[in-house]
Amino acid sequence: MIEFSEQPEPFVQSSDEVKIKVIYSTIGIQDLRLKRQWDFYSKEGVAGYEMAGVITGVGSLAQNHGWQIGQAVSGTVVQFCGKCQACKQHQEQNCLQLRVKSGTLCPYIVWKDDQLVHLPTNISFAAGCLLEPVAVVKMAYNKLHVNDADRICILGGDFNGLVLLQLIKLYTQAFVVIVENKAKNKMLAQKFGADQIIDPLDTNFETELLKLSDFIGFNKTVLTTSKYPELISTMINSTARGGLFLTTVYFDQQQQIAINSIKFFAMNLTIMSSFLYTKKLLQNTATLLSQLDLKSLICREFSFSAALTAYSIEQKRLYPRIGIKVNDPDLLVYDE
Repeated sequence: MIEFSEQPEPFVQSSDEVKIKVIYSTIGIQDLRLKRQWDFYSKEGVAGYEMAGVITGVGSLAQNHGWQIGQAVSGTVVQFCGKCQACKQHQEQNCLQLRVKSGTLCPYIVWKDDQLVHLPTNISFAAGCLLEPVAVVKMAYNKLHVNDADRICILGGDFNGLVLLQLIKLYTQAFVVIVENKAKNKMLAQKFGADQIIDPLDTNFETELLKLSDFIGFNKTVLTTSKYPELISTMINSTARGGLFLTTVYFDQQQQIAINSIKFFAMNLTIMSSFLYTKKLLQNTATLLSQLDLKSLICREFSFSAALTAYSIEQKRLYPRIGIKVNDPDLLVYDE
């Protein structure tokens, strides 16, 4: 349950901290998992995982690192430890001590300066807010090593699936099938260039997949939604010999991914997951935002005072993202 609560305005307490006035945030599927204690996305305190805003206060060390009052920024709620072997090797997505801190649905936040990314001047606050989830998808795209000859099936025309579709079509001429049943998402998939769109609730769903893969399977299959755990095996079975199955989502603690060991061996399959991103990739994603249609993915928009209404709508899982206008960018007050 999400509710409004009065919180004291935060302020910079450490030299490496930065205070941000949040201009734009979102409500997405991850906000529905706030109180699942076993869940990676579970956290106490403020809801929200994505934001864009303006710096209003800077610690001395952060200032030495180049951060200045008035800069437009986005970033990540994830804090990487910076000390483990993975972090030292610049593979922060494998950090052994990463933490998710309190969120972004509030007027002001204070973050460590290494959580921030500077937004280019041509990027709106709404698009900049989506930096972090786009970085998640770009990491998955990089792992897929897509080429023009690929035949790819994406189960999930949600935010991740639709951004992945855009990336594939931006860089390659690969053939892409989107599996999705929601009307708005199917319309967006068509807009972004999906070669075929299949409804997973259709009784001939598996037969259609087989036909579209020329009866040999797709050489790359991707799971981007946690809505249909029963279709995991279907996607693996739809992967061609020597192909790759990649998931960008997880389910509850009881959900298992099962596959016949002989088939797994004989089919020469690769099964992998894609989780988070490196710091470098997060930074580089800022220049990618202008090449994607992110505006279309924010299908509803609400004022901060109507955030509870937005949350209730998100529970129906109808849209890729719902936008929240937290503050007016023209009404900025800077800390001295």
